[in-house]
Amino acid sequence: MQINNKILQDPLQEKTLPQFAQKLNINHYSATQFSIPDSSWLFKYVYLTQQQRRDLFESNSAMEAGKRVGDALQRTYAETIWKLNPLTKKIAPSKNEKLSLDNSIQEQLEIFKEYNPVNDKDSDKKIKYLEEVPEIVRNANLGLTELGVASSSVTCERQISIPNDNQVGEDFFSHVSLPLLPVVGRIDFDFGNPNEFGANPTEHFSTPFVGSAFPHKIIELKTKYSRLGKVKKDGSRSFLVSSVPATPSFNHLVQCSVYGAHYGFKVPVYLLYATATGFQIFDSTNCKHLTVEGMQRNLQIMYRTFLRREKILAQFQDLTREEIIENSISMIDPNFDHPYAWNGLPDELLKEAKDLWKVS
Repeated sequence: MQINNKILQDPLQEKTLPQFAQKLNINHYSATQFSIPDSSWLFKYVYLTQQQRRDLFESNSAMEAGKRVGDALQRTYAETIWKLNPLTKKIAPSKNEKLSLDNSIQEQLEIFKEYNPVNDKDSDKKIKYLEEVPEIVRNANLGLTELGVASSSVTCERQISIPNDNQVGEDFFSHVSLPLLPVVGRIDFDFGNPNEFGANPTEHFSTPFVGSAFPHKIIELKTKYSRLGKVKKDGSRSFLVSSVPATPSFNHLVQCSVYGAHYGFKVPVYLLYATATGFQIFDSTNCKHLTVEGMQRNLQIMYRTFLRREKILAQFQDLTREEIIENSISMIDPNFDHPYAWNGLPDELLKEAKDLWKVS
């Protein structure tokens, strides 16, 4: 397969967008978008702009702690980390100056301390998670060590898309119905490739494979934190310690399948969970969803969701942006009782969503 000289295309600007996508200013999907109902997807990713999502969505202590755990391990192991280039405004690889695990933990704890909680409960979580982050990092590190991460060149946050122009996995993609927009993602850890930069690490990639073999392994890291318990008599907050899951989340497995599909399902994908009490690794030997056949089934389920949404939007693509959204809303149940789909929205945005669906 001759891919060494292929130019890497920006996955968000590869093809001419369909009319509804141009009017709505959407150009890609992600596994995260698949994981929420059509209603919250329509509001968050179609009605709101990307800038509004960045400016208005609330974070929380669990999200911030997850970033700190991931960044601590990336700072420890990565030769390369893909980051937003401030000049080009595109994701590009950069060389990482490695830290020891202890130093990277301390660095990330100092960053976490600067996080401002959104409410009193979130403040209690921050205090607890500052205690848990070092433990979770060390347990995740045990999992990464078991997977052999220290023995290979590691790349983190690599941006990928499917289908891709390298025609990897073309047999699978030629036999399934594909949505009109690509699916993009960023891989937590992939390793087994030699150094990707050569003499000048600031140059853009020429190809996701950079003249080397596929990575040996792909790892998706997920972290879990203690849950809020009751307030004790002394006024302090109790917590319920999270254990490592006995079975993986299907949404996490779909995310892993996107990464596997980018490499034509030729690279094993590992799903690593870490908590303050331990770690658990899922792969093709103990999880059918991470076999080639399982990942392909997961991908088809995801694609059917995106195809359904496209069919709804495309019915109204001759109308204005506002009319497309209004008519699509009339066909979709708002599902405001979903356990997490509407989380992270400020009260004023949630009210705006309910106004759109005419729900009091």
